[in-house]
Amino acid sequence: MHSYDLFGRTFTVTEANKLIHDTIEQMFYDMEIEGEISGFRPASSGHWYFTLKDSGAAIDAAVFRSAQSSMIIPENGDLVIAKGSLSYYERNGRLSFIIREMRKKGNGELLEIIEKRKAYYRSMGYFDEDRKKALPEEIRKLGVVTSASGAAIRDILNITKRRAPSLDIILFPATVQGEGAAESIAMRIRQANLFSACDVLIVGRGGGSAEDLSCFSEPEVIEAIHDSDIPIVSAVGHEIDWPISDYAADVRAPTPSAAAELVTERIFRRTERLDKALFAIDSLMRRRTADLSSRLTLCLHRTESIHGRIRAAWLGIPSTRDAARLLLLRRHSAEARLAFSEDEAERAMMERVGKTLSILEEMMEEDERIIISRREAELSSVASLKAESSHAMKEMLKDSESRLRLMQREVEALSPLSILSRGYSVTRKEDGTIIRKRGDAAPGEIIRTYLVDGCIMSTVKEDA
Repeated sequence: MHSYDLFGRTFTVTEANKLIHDTIEQMFYDMEIEGEISGFRPASSGHWYFTLKDSGAAIDAAVFRSAQSSMIIPENGDLVIAKGSLSYYERNGRLSFIIREMRKKGNGELLEIIEKRKAYYRSMGYFDEDRKKALPEEIRKLGVVTSASGAAIRDILNITKRRAPSLDIILFPATVQGEGAAESIAMRIRQANLFSACDVLIVGRGGGSAEDLSCFSEPEVIEAIHDSDIPIVSAVGHEIDWPISDYAADVRAPTPSAAAELVTERIFRRTERLDKALFAIDSLMRRRTADLSSRLTLCLHRTESIHGRIRAAWLGIPSTRDAARLLLLRRHSAEARLAFSEDEAERAMMERVGKTLSILEEMMEEDERIIISRREAELSSVASLKAESSHAMKEMLKDSESRLRLMQREVEALSPLSILSRGYSVTRKEDGTIIRKRGDAAPGEIIRTYLVDGCIMSTVKEDA
């Protein structure tokens, strides 16, 4: 071992750590330490890392993979006797106990105390199921007893924000490790109950060694949980960690994150059902709106059609002026027919002749119109049929002339003038009444005798 002059000289950190390393490595090469294993954590390299502790102190320890063949795998809380050397890592100034041999001495003191304490509280009925309180259906305020700077509160806040953003979170900051932790946790539990500050209280922290979690097995915490009127969810460490608070609490959650999910489960499911219901309502309303829109469009089309029919009917109804004009025309027509009826008796025979002539003229005119119409139609239809059409016209004219002559003969035969030309005459009174019998004329009455070439007036004498 080199000797150093420690007085009157200033060392660099490297020099100081080198001095400490050489001193420790040479002086503490082979020694035995008795202690309880805590925070056992196998590394991916195969080495074991943990802490050896007792009631007064702790030291970091390591077992390299090459030395493990003669050892059993230790567990947290095991009381062991370890043989090895102290090693000082110069770069970060860390002291470790490198173990070459290790044997188990018995159950760890800490675990033994916890087991005895657990048996005591079990005998007192602290863990009975019938005393555990159910979580309320409606949770509006959630209390959390944990470290304000730990990972547990961050995990709880992240989960509640995602699953139940409307939930109020009240943090009761407490020391959750080391000296005074049990008193701090118990005080916060009682404080939450004193003010009835929340509906549910989560008590816990993240993972750690058995020693780190031991405060949740202290009597102060167990008594505070037992006396709480607020339902308590114990959420300490990881799934494998079971402090006494897990047994005493109303509900046990393996981790703080699991506790947050457990507390927000009803709210999350209710929100999920509400979202599904809202989605279903929205879909139904969309379908209903689309259906009503289609029906409204159809009604509008039908209304427009009805309006069109009404407009057409309205246009077909004559105005008052047109109706008056129509009535006036009908009146004139009626008056004309009435006047004609009055004169009809007097002009019966002459009118019949006139009608016959008029009919004949109309028939001639109609025949002429038909002939002209047909001729024009045939001339306009096909030019190549002109000769044939002309021949047909001539034939039709001949036929019409024959018919005309026949009709003339018939008219002449029916004409009164023809009758008169054969020696007949017609005698009328002055009022136009035809005298058919001798007794129709009184003596002294003037009568008129119509001949073919004129009229003879006579005075009736006494009967012969």
